[in-house]
Amino acid sequence: MMSPTLFCDNCGAANQAQALYCCACGHSLQLVQPTIYNSTTGQVLAKSLLKQRYRIIAPIGKGGMGTVYGAEDIQLGNRQVALKEMSRSGLNQEELKEAADAFEQEAILLARLHHPNLPSIFDHFEEKRRWYLVMSFIEGETLEEYLNRAQDGKLPQDEVVQIGIQLSSVLSYLHHQQPAIIFRDLKPANIMRTADGHIYLIDFGIARHFRPGQAKDTASLGSPGYAPPEQYGKAQTTPRSDIYSLGATLHQLLSGYDPSSSPFRFPPLQSLVPAVPARLATFISQMVEMDEENRPANTLLVKQELQKLTFPTPTQPAKLKLGPPAVASTQSASSPAPHAGQKFAPAPPQPPGTLRRKRIASGEKPQIIPISPTEDLTSLRDRLEKTPARSITLVFPTQSQFRSHVGWKLLRARSRELGKWLVFCSCTSSHCYQKMVL
Repeated sequence: MMSPTLFCDNCGAANQAQALYCCACGHSLQLVQPTIYNSTTGQVLAKSLLKQRYRIIAPIGKGGMGTVYGAEDIQLGNRQVALKEMSRSGLNQEELKEAADAFEQEAILLARLHHPNLPSIFDHFEEKRRWYLVMSFIEGETLEEYLNRAQDGKLPQDEVVQIGIQLSSVLSYLHHQQPAIIFRDLKPANIMRTADGHIYLIDFGIARHFRPGQAKDTASLGSPGYAPPEQYGKAQTTPRSDIYSLGATLHQLLSGYDPSSSPFRFPPLQSLVPAVPARLATFISQMVEMDEENRPANTLLVKQELQKLTFPTPTQPAKLKLGPPAVASTQSASSPAPHAGQKFAPAPPQPPGTLRRKRIASGEKPQIIPISPTEDLTSLRDRLEKTPARSITLVFPTQSQFRSHVGWKLLRARSRELGKWLVFCSCTSSHCYQKMVL
């Protein structure tokens, strides 16, 4: 059993409960009220109330930087939140300051970032010599946990590509901040996945700003196998450092091979999974090149390449996974504008045994829902459910967003339950694609 600990009010050092003077600074401890608190994290009891506001439910995760609790915000209708508690266990004074600075940095970073693949931050505070970060509660599991449950410890190619597209999108957002934010610890354990496949990047504890002209980083942090060579003090980390970590993660998701077992050395993908297309295998090998100059220049290029591996070019709409081409939704030189009451193209024949729901009346006018470039999946699902019409057109701002957005695929299950007829299109394309959701 761990003995009670007495903390110095002057420097914060931990002392034995019976100590008269601080072992670190010599400050008198006589007038200090003893505080009994375990130096490790994860010891806050269920139903404890922090900051007179957050009621602890239970621990939901633990890592090197601390413990995450599920909690309720009693001032906002018992809204579910996640509380991250920073660990102080085994830290000396210098390390404690560095850890506190990293925790404060994470709070400041997340507070000003807004992206569908990032959690929202609501509050941060200190209580009983612990630092807490309050953020949105993500109902799901880490990609590491999800991968451990997968057959043979690997995921299907299409799912991996979709994960890669989401991760490259959020990394591109971070890299385009001023100054650029380098995540530096991308790995399955720092990625959350919800039940519908939506991805969140978590744990910004060692993220840093990119400083042009700086020779190298001040600290060598990261996870062996996922961190590039330059992250170990040889050079400054850049956006290409995150591309390396993304490549290592995609390699593991496809093959089940743990990169930490042989850092910087990745077996050829096709030797582990022969079914992986040569183009994808070659591209991931390029992402994990030792020389960062040989990696893709930026995450936008990574996203575009992954999109090509999922979607054909716009000149071949019939091969899109969205379904057969429908009547043109915008006027073009070769197709007249649709007249009032024009019917949708009939749905393709269904295989025997397919459950058929009630068809949409052919004369029903579709409800148009414009999609914002930054709209997240949860918001889109809510709008879909609240729309009374059963014939709905989702309009994306640009053709590239129409082709890259994961929403159409992830909404499929909920739309099937609602029995809605969905049309997906972009406001700049000359064709629109529709899919009857049965």
